Amino acid sequence: MNLKIKAQIQAIIDSSNEKWDLIKNDQAYVLAVSGGKDSLALLTILSDYLDNFRCVHIAIQTDSDLSFTPYVEKFSSLEVIQTVIMKEVIASKKNPCFICSRRRNQAIFEYAHSKGIKKVIFAHNRDDVTETLLMNMLYSRKISTMLPKQELFGGKIQVVRPLYEVPEILLSNYAKDIPSIKKSCFYDGHTKRQYIKDLLTKISREHPDINAHDNLYNSILNLDLDHLPSFFEKKK
Repeated sequence: MNLKIKAQIQAIIDSSNEKWDLIKNDQAYVLAVSGGKDSLALLTILSDYLDNFRCVHIAIQTDSDLSFTPYVEKFSSLEVIQTVIMKEVIASKKNPCFICSRRRNQAIFEYAHSKGIKKVIFAHNRDDVTETLLMNMLYSRKISTMLPKQELFGGKIQVVRPLYEVPEILLSNYAKDIPSIKKSCFYDGHTKRQYIKDLLTKISREHPDINAHDNLYNSILNLDLDHLPSFFEKKK
């Protein structure tokens, strides 16, 4: 593995951890592992930070590819939870990705709660954050995105995202030699998220002087309230 890239990723994680207090070695965690490059790269890097974490993979169909499991077990215990989520997704005529994500997250949170673990780690990266921002603006008519740290169910579960500020390209380059699996969902490549991802890539390609992901992420941190309408002022 590329130690230079690993050092870059760790420097970004350290910066995010200093800002938001995401991970501590004296606490227990559940890491959600999809088998893709992001979660396996995070697993590899987390082993330098944490001693007490376990991994969970939610298999959404009975013939899920589990070829990545020996790699995971080099670093942590792994629980594979078999589900029939894909049947529910296929039966749905609206928002299949939303249903799949919600059901997988539910299974992950239930697993963590059953083990008495409050902290759940997701491997969402900075590109996921910006794509979610644009998706919510276009499809949900609201300005919102993922949080680096989020309390759920009255504080019973806390989600943390150590890769929040890490660009996807860094993870892709770091994970080249990690035995990840390809997505097997037949919706893959035809989702709203993929459309947004392709759109941002196209913008950056056609306008090399800007990085669409960078600019969108920085816009979250640079709200110009003087040029946004206020709906909270009392009417005169």
